[in-house]
Amino acid sequence: MQIIELIFKIGVLLAIYGFIWFFINLLISLLSGSRKKSIGEVYFSKGVKSVFLVNVLFLYGMDSSQNGIDWFNMIISGLILLLYFIGQMQKDQQQAAMMDRFSGMLSVVSKTRFNRKAEIIVVSVAFVVYASLFFFPEFAKNPIALWFYEQVTGLEKTPIIGFIFKLVGFFFLLGILLKITNGIMFLISGKPFMNVSGSFKTGNSRKENDDDFDDFEELKNELPEDKSKGVE
Repeated sequence: MQIIELIFKIGVLLAIYGFIWFFINLLISLLSGSRKKSIGEVYFSKGVKSVFLVNVLFLYGMDSSQNGIDWFNMIISGLILLLYFIGQMQKDQQQAAMMDRFSGMLSVVSKTRFNRKAEIIVVSVAFVVYASLFFFPEFAKNPIALWFYEQVTGLEKTPIIGFIFKLVGFFFLLGILLKITNGIMFLISGKPFMNVSGSFKTGNSRKENDDDFDDFEELKNELPEDKSKGVE
């Protein structure tokens, strides 16, 4: 029960943090005008966002007095955060692949901003920072991280907006539980509990249909020719 409550709280945290960061990005875009960000600027922004996210998550994982480390919360939070980062990377990759596909259909040059190597570097740096905070927890209480922490906890307690974010946290909880269930079922039976990759499944079924058609063709070729027709 404690793990479920922790996953729910992390889901709320991620939703509110993303909401705050959206307005930060909007402010930066307004200040920079219509200039388009370079790929380096995009991933630098992602890196800063991820570093402060793990920082705020670390503050969430501390005990109620904010002076000690709750190791159970920290370890579970790190695992949940890893699942979250992997899910975000997969989503960005799928969106980039979709944009490439549409660009090919429209015969235009694709300008996707997904770079797998850069994504892995961002996630790795974030987890190095998260791990280092275990040894230097005093650095977690920096002014920027504390500001994010106060904003997140403040919005969470707001009556209407807080309820919306808690609803998002509930769906995040369901998503994490589904991923865990899929992983366990895959280890036990070799098949996931729920197949979310519709295109892959469609591709497999199409291939199976093609195989059935090929078998029919082979059977047809093996049958003797009908000599009763065409005798002239």
